[in-house]
Amino acid sequence: MNDSAINKSVESQVANLIYQVNGILPNDIKPQDSLITDLALDSVELIDLLMRLEEIGVTIPESDISNNLTVGDIIQRVQEVI
Repeated sequence: MNDSAINKSVESQVANLIYQVNGILPNDIKPQDSLITDLALDSVELIDLLMRLEEIGVTIPESDISNNLTVGDIIQRVQEVI
């Protein structure tokens, strides 16, 4: 699998996790979207997302969660562990 295919796979995986957490359709989720500001994840949904990420080996400290944490930031973290 080439880098482009891996990147698309990771983007899709992250979008599907967000969909499972709050129901936003994966096609509506963009890398530049802020989890809190643009996607309107609440604190419970954020914790749920963090737990789902930890299940696949990705750890994002709660201290890194802010209004500026984007889908792209999560994609980057996932790419770092694969």
